Amino acid sequence: AAPTAPGLPLESMVGKTVAELVDLSNRTRWVEVEGGRVSDLRARASALTGIPAPLLRLACGARDLSDAAPLDVAQLAALPVRLLLRLEGGKGGFGAMLRSSGKQGVKTTDFDACRDLNGRRLRHVNAEARLREWEAGAAERERKKQELAASRKAPGPPPIERFDDDAYDDMLEAAREGARQSVADALASGLQAAAAGSGADS
Repeated sequence: AAPTAPGLPLESMVGKTVAELVDLSNRTRWVEVEGGRVSDLRARASALTGIPAPLLRLACGARDLSDAAPLDVAQLAALPVRLLLRLEGGKGGFGAMLRSSGKQGVKTTDFDACRDLNGRRLRHVNAEARLREWEAGAAERERKKQELAASRKAPGPPPIERFDDDAYDDMLEAAREGARQSVADALASGLQAAAAGSGADS
């Protein structure tokens, strides 16, 4: 439970509008609100904490309290009012852009700038998934590349058919040997005839 700071006496709360304030140090204070408006409660909280009223946010439950709204006594009795500091915002205009896009019927299909539960942007998560898929298909791409290269090669000359017949080889070798022998015999006969003719002339 939050520590309780000294506040109003219990008997002084009867018949008055009081609020349970939880300050920035998580201390609980019971304060009387004069005027019955949120701006009066903000001024009272500023006087107690010493923080300028424009810098204070008053939150009750899940919503902020607006200065122009009256205090809901039933809500104050059920829920404490938390004191928060205002944070510097952006340049604004984002809400107007969303409203105008809603009127035009434009639906967002690009969620890459969103984040997942781990705080990472979806564009990075999707890029890693595509990279893993690309790496998994490396073997298939290499196979298709080799098939394409093989299909683009020019067809070479047909293979030379071999004729193997031992009987034909033996007959061919015998014919070669006979031709060589005939040439040798004819050459020898010619030389002998030439020698005999030269001897008769002398």
